Amino acid sequence: MSMAVVDAVEETTSVVARNRIVCFVNDELSAAALRKGLEGSNLVIRRGTIRHATRMLETDTDLFALVTDISGIEDPFTELERLASVCPPDVRVALIGENREITFYRELLEVGLTEYLPRPLTRDMVLDQLRPKLLGDVAPSQNDRGGHVVSICGAQGGAGATSIAINLALQLAETTKAKVALLDLHLQNGETAVMLGVRPGPGLRIALENPMRADTLFLERAAIDINERVCLISADEDLDAQLNITEAGVRHVLGLLRQRFNYIVVDVPVPFPPSIYPVITMSRHVLVLLEAEVTGLRNAHALRTAVTNIAGKDRVFTLLNRADRPGGLPTASIVKALGAQPDMVIPDLGKRMTQAVNLGIPALKHVSSLRRHLAPIVREIAGVGADRKASWRRWLGL
Repeated sequence: MSMAVVDAVEETTSVVARNRIVCFVNDELSAAALRKGLEGSNLVIRRGTIRHATRMLETDTDLFALVTDISGIEDPFTELERLASVCPPDVRVALIGENREITFYRELLEVGLTEYLPRPLTRDMVLDQLRPKLLGDVAPSQNDRGGHVVSICGAQGGAGATSIAINLALQLAETTKAKVALLDLHLQNGETAVMLGVRPGPGLRIALENPMRADTLFLERAAIDINERVCLISADEDLDAQLNITEAGVRHVLGLLRQRFNYIVVDVPVPFPPSIYPVITMSRHVLVLLEAEVTGLRNAHALRTAVTNIAGKDRVFTLLNRADRPGGLPTASIVKALGAQPDMVIPDLGKRMTQAVNLGIPALKHVSSLRRHLAPIVREIAGVGADRKASWRRWLGL
């Protein structure tokens, strides 16, 4: 190899190193939010806090930006001084922490910090507030006008996708106090209405097959009130019915729902027929749900690839359901097959989940621990925790 080639390789390696964004965080939710929000950058995520970042910078300063956690640090400004003593002036520094006071935020920006984000971190927070300041760009449009679409895709039959969709819609409404539509696109043999003990009419099929016949009255005819904030839109067509669902119909129904509801949780049939693609492209979050089984892992990989091909990587989240079920694959095998930890995990909550289905009532009313396990998912989607009704962004007017 000639010296010119060697110099070129070394220069390229140096440029790549200088473009690194190194993150030190202590929880998987923050790591997942950073991975998705900073998609496409030269990102390195490590376990640790600002103290670990300081030790790294004592020997490694070839980076473009640093994102580090100050949660649990009693005197963050002292740690910032130590960090500043080893950090090159041109490195952009952003912090993550638990303090949500506006004065604290302003003090951090006054000492030259690029950005500060309060925990819990979500993908949308990183996209909206951190990505533009670190990368100078804005993430691709997420169709923000109108309600926020969340798709649930089961990687295998019986994995619990419909149950999760129902209870997620209910908890979203309960936590955010917003209007939520639950849309079941399994027009034949769908389970949502059965699980909720209601009987749907023909309105959804008519609208999906012929959007010209779906007007604003469609919602009044097809929507079933589950409670004061949640409505179900579903169908119960005969198994031998010849359906002709159109892409235009799907777009029109979603458009009508997004005008009336803050969130639309969609139970999506798998594999995706082409007519369903608009649901994926309009979704800000696509949850690929699987159980700890070989078929689930295989299908989850294929589903993630399909969603990425349709809409991009930044909106796909892997949800491992019934994670500790007896006989399931060990965590190490799941991580190896997925290439990363699942973004979200719900443990096996026992036979009371099945009992709730048989009783035709939401599992949230029957299984008290389900609410606690759904809370991180609600937080990721809405940016609102179960213990507060507004995110810090609203206090800052962002």
